[in-house]
Amino acid sequence: MKHYLTQVFQSYKDFWIRFLDVNGRSNRADFWHPFWINFIISSLLGLVSAGFLSSLFGLVILIPTFTVMVRRLHDINWRMIFAIIVFCSWCIGPVYLLVLFIFLYTGMLYDGAGDKYIWLAYQFSQVLIFVNIFITIFALYVLARPGHKTPNKYGSGGSCEVVPEVSNQ
Repeated sequence: MKHYLTQVFQSYKDFWIRFLDVNGRSNRADFWHPFWINFIISSLLGLVSAGFLSSLFGLVILIPTFTVMVRRLHDINWRMIFAIIVFCSWCIGPVYLLVLFIFLYTGMLYDGAGDKYIWLAYQFSQVLIFVNIFITIFALYVLARPGHKTPNKYGSGGSCEVVPEVSNQ
């Protein structure tokens, strides 16, 4: 149990120390321990502040979450572009819904033929929601996969076990 807690704290510490580092690899523990710790912190902050502190915390962990996701993808020998796609999908959907809400609230979509625009915007939002759900489920599957045990083009960290060199003397 003591070793497990040490691993949890080390993973969370690395999450913050390497918050701008997209190089190298991170194993599953280095990705998932900060994930669940940040989820608990965000939930508690949301309870005590009606969501304001939770949203602020979400902005603070945005970059470290992206970088640890990139390193996790490197561990399974995937490129950073998948992390960019995931983050874009997570950002485009809420931004679209916010703009749609503002347009509906201010009446900007109503010009006599507004019902047609509202129906079209609603259909588009349904497609965005479906795409976001698909990308999120696929990302969770990919990030939960075991990493490569051998060095790859992103280095020898992460799931790669350190193998002592044998000298030929």
